[in-house]
This record gives sequence, C-alpha cells and structure tokens, in this order.
Amino acid sequence: MGAPWNRRRRLLAGAVAGALFGVLALAEAYGDPRGDDGRAAVVGLRLVLSLCFPLAARYPITAMSVAMLSFPYAMLIGAKGVGGAQLIAELVLVAHAAYRAEPRRSLAASVCAAVVPAVALVWGGEGLWEFVFFGTLVSAAWSLGALLRREQSRSRQLAALAAELAAEREARARAAVAEERARISRELHDAVAHTVSVMTMQAGVVRRRLADRPVERDALVQVEQLGRRSVTELRRVVGLLRPDDADGLAPPPSLRRVDDLVMEVRSAGLQVTSTVSGTPTLLPLGVDMSAYRIVQEALTNVLRHAVAAVATVTVAYEPDSVSVRVLDDGRGAAAPGPGPDGGHGLVGMRERVGMFGGELRAGPCAEGGFEVYARFPLGEGMR
Repeated sequence: MGAPWNRRRRLLAGAVAGALFGVLALAEAYGDPRGDDGRAAVVGLRLVLSLCFPLAARYPITAMSVAMLSFPYAMLIGAKGVGGAQLIAELVLVAHAAYRAEPRRSLAASVCAAVVPAVALVWGGEGLWEFVFFGTLVSAAWSLGALLRREQSRSRQLAALAAELAAEREARARAAVAEERARISRELHDAVAHTVSVMTMQAGVVRRRLADRPVERDALVQVEQLGRRSVTELRRVVGLLRPDDADGLAPPPSLRRVDDLVMEVRSAGLQVTSTVSGTPTLLPLGVDMSAYRIVQEALTNVLRHAVAAVATVTVAYEPDSVSVRVLDDGRGAAAPGPGPDGGHGLVGMRERVGMFGGELRAGPCAEGGFEVYARFPLGEGMR
C-alpha cells in the first residue's frame, strides 16, 4: 500500500481495532442476561478474537480462519446462539482478507468461513437456514473487500497512467520547443550568412579602391577571408540543421510577402483582409522572418481550428517597434495548434517573440473571435 501503510502502521491499526473489539466483546459477555454459566470460556473466546485483528495485519487469511473456528469452539463449550462479537469479527476479517490477499485464496477461505460456522450451528441444533444466513453475510463482506482491492488497483493504474501521460506531455513540449528553436536557428543562420556576405562584398569593394595604401588593403583582405570562411561555416551548420529542407530555394519569409500569404489563405475559403499602418521600414532579418511566421501560423490555425468566416491581418510600423495582429470571428477551438512547416502554435510564437524581448497576446476577444498579437521592439542595435 506504500509508505503511509507499511507493516508497522498496519500492526498499530490492527492493535487499536483489536482493543476496541475487545472492549465491546467483554461488554457483550458481561451484559448477557443468561447468567454466568460458561462466561469464562466465552470471555476467553472474545479475547482470542480480539487478537485476530493485529494478527490480520501480517496474516489476513490466518486471522480469518481463527475467527471462523471460533464457531465450532462455541458449540463445543455449549454457548447459546451466535455471539454478535463473533459474527462482527468474522465479517470484518473476511472483508480485510479479500482486500489484502490474492482473490483466489481469499475466495476459497471465505467459502470455508461461510460453510464451517453454518455446519457447526446446524450440528448444534439450528436449522438449515444458517447456510443461507452465513452465505449471504460472508459473500457481502468478501465482495466489499474485493471491490476495495479492485478500486485501489485501478487507482494505482490511473495514477501511473496520469504520470506517464504527464511525462509524455512534458517530453512533447520539450521536443516542440527544441524543434521550434532549431527552426528559428536555421532562419537566423540564413540571415547572418546573408549579412556577412554583404559585409564581405563591401570590404572587397573598398579594398580595390585602396591600391596606394597597402596596410589598410591587407587588413581588408583578411576581413574578406574571414567573412568568406564564416559564410562557409554558417552554410555547413545550416546544412546540418536542415538536410531535408525543401524550401531552400523559396523566397525568405518577410512581412513584405504578407499580401501573398493572404491570397493563399483566401484561396482556401477564408475571407482575409490585410492592412498596414505606419511607414514600412527595413527590418532586421530575424524580426522580419519571425513576424511573418507568426502571421502564417495564426492564419493557418484559423483555418484548422476555428469556425471563422472573416479574418483581418494588421501590420503596424512604429518608430521603436513593429507589431502584427490577426483577428478572426471564429467560435471554434481557440488555442492555436501546430503551425505550418513544423511549427507548434503558441510554443513557436512565444519562442520567436521572446528571443527578441517582445510581447505576445493570444486569446479570445470580449466581443467574440480570437486574437493573436505580437510586438517586436526595434532598439538602436536592431536597426
């Protein structure tokens, strides 16, 4: 049963139950109006039954058997009728054995626990009704214990399954984050490689204009060599990150291509409109790619998960930031699911926005529909 019900605690619980039963059994024995005949033997029998409870903490079948044999013993000493303490002890111990022991063993012992007392009482002059009486009570006690055992087993299985599912969800979340970070890394590698290539070309142009200044020209030669080497290394890393990338020749993601994206989504049956506020500026490649991907994933999730007819895309250029907003009138599932090209909905969006220190808001609107809003700051170092 685990740490809370180890052997010592079971023994303590059995001792307490035995003590309580002993007090009730003695009260029954001394309150018997039939007199003192055989009272000492009856009291001794009650005390033995009280010891069955701590015994059941270690040996449940043995304790039940001792309680069962108390009925033939009561017939031998001439006790009149079935003592209430005897019956209570046997039923409690039968239920406990069914709960603790293997079902086949406890069932076989419970059959004996019903037959032996009935035989003893019939032999002592009682009617055959005792078989029905004991059979019904013992069956009910065994069924209760077996039911508790089964429910405990199911609870453990459900707890294990819940732990397994939680571990699986956590593993999937970690895998989603890792996959999305790898995707973002690929895009950033492309952006850096492009920037370094431009810098190398500019260094070459300046070098050719410095024919009369050998020191500066040699320095620029080293800059060109380092730039070309860096681009080569970056392309190797990108090749490792995306060996099966089918979009290698496609135009890079950019907010300048939002209208093309809107037309693609519109051809799928969703009425989408796009608006641009502010003056479009040249954005850092990483921010430009990430903002476009967020719009792409948000629109894809509108198609897949929302019962929407209309959606709007808003791109806002501000002096110190750029923001994108996708709003739909859907009534379906709100949470974004897996995005296009291996994205993972909110996981990917948070990774992209968090990488640039931006903010993300995604959730149902008060007036209805669902909104995805992302804002990317444009500091001096990012222009």
